[in-house]
Amino acid sequence: MSDGRQSLSADLSGKIRIEILAGQLKNGDKITEQAISERYGVSRTPVREALKNLEAEGLIMMIPNRGAFVTGLPVDDLRDLYTLRMVGEMQAIRWAAVRATKAEIEAIEESLDFMAFYTGRGDTKRLRAINAAFHKRIAAASHNRILIENLSHLRDYIRYAVHVPSGPEAGLTEILAEHRGIADAFKTGDPENAALAMRRHIENSLLRANI
Repeated sequence: MSDGRQSLSADLSGKIRIEILAGQLKNGDKITEQAISERYGVSRTPVREALKNLEAEGLIMMIPNRGAFVTGLPVDDLRDLYTLRMVGEMQAIRWAAVRATKAEIEAIEESLDFMAFYTGRGDTKRLRAINAAFHKRIAAASHNRILIENLSHLRDYIRYAVHVPSGPEAGLTEILAEHRGIADAFKTGDPENAALAMRRHIENSLLRANI
């Protein structure tokens, strides 16, 4: 497969994945190559490859002589995603605690400052973006490419598949406190202390997701 075709099929996989995780394509819906091809203005070959990718991820099922059907993610799989993310985030911060550069530490602290500011305003839209940046910067400071890519993939799954209540009732001050705990533990340079703070945060995130 050429790089261009591989890139196109990967891009299509991502778009269809979001449709499934966000509930735009619901469990049991049939996906046809023709419909996807017409919607995104591409030939059927990259569509076919994208559907194979999504079948490997367990998001669709290919039934002989019938076609592709959305299977989505059951609740147990969503909980497992949080567990996998927790393990990955804990390892990332262990490595980051001893590998982070001065600039990376400052970038993490900057994210926390912005988080505190927008928590005071109750701006959940900006907080979602800042929260993502905070975790991405910790992952980047691990200096492990494979872990960074895997965590990014897991966060995307959770971001689109899990709908957490927003606003004051969501406990924004508690979420900020958890991130302060992570940053404080991270700055001590103690990998296990930092990992424990991260674990508490991800476990609480699962509780807030109510799944």
